[in-house]
Amino acid sequence: MCGRYSWKKPSTKRFGKLTKSNPEPDNPSFNRAPGQIHPTLSAREDTVGWNPMWWGRPPGQKTTGRAPFPINARSETVGEKQSFRDSFENRRCLVPADGFYEWEVLETQKYPHFIHLPDHSTFAMAGIWTNNRENDESTDVFTILTQSAHPSMLHLHHRMPVILGESNWETWLDPASTTVQLDKILDSAGPEMAHYQVGKRVNSTKNDDPGLQDPFGERQATLF
Repeated sequence: MCGRYSWKKPSTKRFGKLTKSNPEPDNPSFNRAPGQIHPTLSAREDTVGWNPMWWGRPPGQKTTGRAPFPINARSETVGEKQSFRDSFENRRCLVPADGFYEWEVLETQKYPHFIHLPDHSTFAMAGIWTNNRENDESTDVFTILTQSAHPSMLHLHHRMPVILGESNWETWLDPASTTVQLDKILDSAGPEMAHYQVGKRVNSTKNDDPGLQDPFGERQATLF
């Protein structure tokens, strides 16, 4: 799954071919969590731009007549489930990141790991979004799609976010893309990743500083 991620150097350079608009100011974050607003790229009226959205339901907001949008959705069934189908077909987004966290369970203890590309570059996770309405309030919320974890990552978790190859970004955001095209993208294998253990300070969303990604102990970065 993906319950916490990082994008510590927000920059439009990597996504320049998708949009000419600049993102709204966003502070670096080493510990992006649900219930917060984060930068995303999505197509609105056929124009791709930066649109800050809530990850999952905003704190304290209730939805009327339907279940709240979760923080994760399974890519294998996102086009089939009624709660996700319309968003999958019409409201997709990219969620920029440079890594995410998973917790390795050993006996009764959980040990956080930071997972990233071998070159530590920014990547894009596949997302879908919807609009939550309560009384006169309207908020856009997104969920991150997940897929089966790479076999060598199973000791951390059996799921991982869908990381889209750069060649698929435009198709993912294009409102005209067919479900056949989208399913083909989701069936693609993810890139090779690396990971290392970090300290337990990342467990608290109140902590958000560079020290969260310092290697813990003597365990070194490992390729999946």
